[in-house]
Amino acid sequence: MSEGEQSDDTLRLHVSVGDVTVEVEGTVDEAETWFEALREDYLTNIDSNEGQPSNSSSATNSDGSGSQVKTDGSQKKSRTLAEFYQMVEDISKRDTALLTGWYLENQEGLSTFTKDDLRQKAKSAKLTLGKNVSRDLSNQIADGNLAEDGDQDGDQAYYVTLTGEEYIEEELLGY
Repeated sequence: MSEGEQSDDTLRLHVSVGDVTVEVEGTVDEAETWFEALREDYLTNIDSNEGQPSNSSSATNSDGSGSQVKTDGSQKKSRTLAEFYQMVEDISKRDTALLTGWYLENQEGLSTFTKDDLRQKAKSAKLTLGKNVSRDLSNQIADGNLAEDGDQDGDQAYYVTLTGEEYIEEELLGY
């Protein structure tokens, strides 16, 4: 392949060993190059048996749900919304709404979501949102965790901001 051509093959490597996580995404060559450099910098002091790469990489299925795809083509199951919810101690109702929106984006592949999307997903996961979801979403917007993105079928659409993703992944889920 010449320099100007781009490959449609994107590789996402995500390796966690102990407290260290290395994640790289890009073309196969770029991802492998960056991963090797990061591995040398951050994973060199890890026991060699403990640091063996798993036989899987993250992917998004055609239906938009997140999963793990092994290199032999078979799939591992991904976490459900209820499982992510259980990972968080003493989660507030407004953070439950934020976590549900994050799940819709990161695990189900939605680019935006509505209050109705949140309610349906929370209900299917048997989670309880606050009685005033509009207020909870407004507070998350004020905190910089959510942003509005116009209308979607006549309802206000939202998306989780980078600040919101960091809050969920670092503060709530402890990644």
